[in-house]
Formats: sequence, C-alpha cells, structure tokens
Amino acid sequence: MVLFSFFSKTKRIKGLIGYFGLEDWWLSEFSDDERRHIVETFQPLGSSGNSLTSGDISCTSQTSVGLLQNLSGWFGKEKDRSVAYKLLAKAEELSKTEGSILDAHFLYGQKLAIYYKDRDEPGGLENTIEACKQQIAIGKEAAEAFLKEYKESPLPSHKGYQQLAIILEKQGKFDEAIKLCKQAAEQGWAGDWEKRVERYRKRVTKA
Repeated sequence: MVLFSFFSKTKRIKGLIGYFGLEDWWLSEFSDDERRHIVETFQPLGSSGNSLTSGDISCTSQTSVGLLQNLSGWFGKEKDRSVAYKLLAKAEELSKTEGSILDAHFLYGQKLAIYYKDRDEPGGLENTIEACKQQIAIGKEAAEAFLKEYKESPLPSHKGYQQLAIILEKQGKFDEAIKLCKQAAEQGWAGDWEKRVERYRKRVTKA
C-alpha cells in the first residue's frame, strides 16, 4: 500500500515549472496573486502562460536558467520588478550548477537591463554595474561559444560592455572607459568601440 501511494503520487505543478523541478520554489517564493499574474502575463509566441504550470512536458531544448531569464523580461515594468528580481535571483542561483555559458551571458544581460531601470533607486546603479561586470567577466568564453554555435555569423553587441562604458563616461572615468572599449573590441563584440575611444580621449584632453 505504501509503495502504491508513492508511485501514484502526482506533482501539484506541471508544465515547465514542474519539468525543471521548480515546484517548491514556485509555491514558496510567490503569493497566489503573483503566480496568477505571472501566468496571465507570460504569453510567448505560439504558446501561453499556461505552459508554465500546465501540460505534460517530456523534453525541451530550453534550460531552467533560460526559462527564468526569459520569463523575467516580461516583468520589467515598475510595478512588476519585484517579480523580475525574484526570477533573476533564482536563475542566477541555478546558473552556478546548470545551463551553458551562453545562458549565463543572456542572464547577466537581462539582469543589468532590469536593474538599470531602477538606477535612481538605492542600490540600483551598483547592482547594474555588478551585472555588467559579471557579463564582462565571461566575455571571452561567451564569444567563443557564440562563434562555435553560430559559425556563419559575427558576434552581436554586448550589453555589459556598452552599458558600463556609458556609466563610466557619465562618471567621468574616461581612462577606464577607454580600457573597457578596447577589451570589447579585442574580443570581437559588435559596437562603435573606436568612436567611443576617440570621444573619450578628447574628453580626457579637455579635462
């Protein structure tokens, strides 16, 4: 009887949340209203928010880190950012043991973009800078992974390098910004790095 009970037990949450084993976190981290709001808001092309908690999923090319990173992007509005931060925090926790280097790259890009929206709030700018530096720290490995995955395409732009360069420029730290842009260019990330370096050098001269 005990064995039957064990094997017949079904998950409370199905869909992608259940597939990735995020059921306990989902139920404990969010209130009923938050969970309802997340499901109603998440409407990916060709699917619906119901895919988060409904349906039997046998396999997917998506990763848990990729799911939460993508999901957080739906909650960038001011009233929703508390949800986005919870999603990002869990994605970052999982990225330490799961996912690929590109999962981490996109995660940090999403993290800095959302935190930058709160740059005028206490800790907002500092968290943005931290996320930029996290993405930059894996820049070389991410570039190699991009070129391996998309052999016929050049590297895309890099949010971390771009955003941190802008922040450093606003802070008047032109030498640091120049060094940063040169590093981005050396790694091959798309961007107007030479123009930025030239502009920053002129600002140094004027200073």
